[in-house]
Amino acid sequence: MLSTSDIRRLRLRNQWLAPRPDTSPAQVVTHLGALQSQELWSGEWSIGSRSSSLDATAVHEATLHREILRTWPMRGTIHFVPAVDAGWMLELGRTSAFKGVERRRDFLGLSEENANAAVDVLREALADGEPVTRTECTRILEDAGVMTDPKHAYHLLWFAAQHGATCIGPQTGKEQTFVALAVWVADLHEMSRDDALEELAFRYFDSHGPAHAKELGRWSALPAADVRRAIELAGERLVAVDTELGEMLVSAAVADDLTGGAIDPPSPRVLLLSGFDEYMLGYGDRAAIMTPEQLKLVVPGANGVFRPTVVDDGTVVGTWKRAVKRARVEIAVTPFASFGARLRKGVEQAAAGYGRFLGLDAAVTFAD
Repeated sequence: MLSTSDIRRLRLRNQWLAPRPDTSPAQVVTHLGALQSQELWSGEWSIGSRSSSLDATAVHEATLHREILRTWPMRGTIHFVPAVDAGWMLELGRTSAFKGVERRRDFLGLSEENANAAVDVLREALADGEPVTRTECTRILEDAGVMTDPKHAYHLLWFAAQHGATCIGPQTGKEQTFVALAVWVADLHEMSRDDALEELAFRYFDSHGPAHAKELGRWSALPAADVRRAIELAGERLVAVDTELGEMLVSAAVADDLTGGAIDPPSPRVLLLSGFDEYMLGYGDRAAIMTPEQLKLVVPGANGVFRPTVVDDGTVVGTWKRAVKRARVEIAVTPFASFGARLRKGVEQAAAGYGRFLGLDAAVTFAD
């Protein structure tokens, strides 16, 4: 039976957090399936923290080279996904994504006719394949007469992306851009719904396992029937394992590596993870990594905004925030309890790694 410590350590290993392989952005995103990224810097560091060699420039270039992109495949929020997989991922999640959309439009005072027209307007306006800034997309919608209130902008941009007409393009300075998905990614993979369900289930448990079966539904926002179908279709690619927290699933390859003994401590042991990292957001049940009281410190006010976390041997032990200056990044750490010498050294090493990712020196302060 896997202990709670084993669960944490296996998740770190399977999520490529410890140890970190030498991988490309596309390999990281494909392995994880999708990485939550409503904050661009958070998503970029979620990718960078899973590779021994990447820096922020390499992650940005992967968007320029159309290897990865950001869109809304699940849970109504932005994720990095493999560019070639964006189509089937959006299609798989579309039914869940559109639940309640009529109520949302009623609240905004936006008609269904204008929402559908916006999809066509943006598809045509972006047909040449060049990235167009969010500001310009808003102007295009206004000029076409389909957006009569600025508060409609986010919904219409999301709606067009959800239909697969557009996706978020490469960042231009501080400005978000949009592109026509089918033009930007000419070789979009197509899958039947069953094949897509199977693939998503495998990727989730291969990278996020050990995890309860229900976690796939929470992560993907798929209906319970689709979750059961996905796991059934994955068949022997997934294996159930006994843990202190109940039966969980892993991929067959991960199960083959389990020898029955305790899982070795991770290396590196101390990590600085982004606020919306999959180690936190990939699971609804976080009992294996923190207490309910600690979760309140990570998500103060339970408002859905997660603070970046300090993780020691898979356990969340504090939070951190960053201030990016011209020549360095300043990292302020707030421990849940006083850090000893080992933890402080581990944080400083992790901070230096984040600095290298940004091409900057790193300076750390501790709130205790």
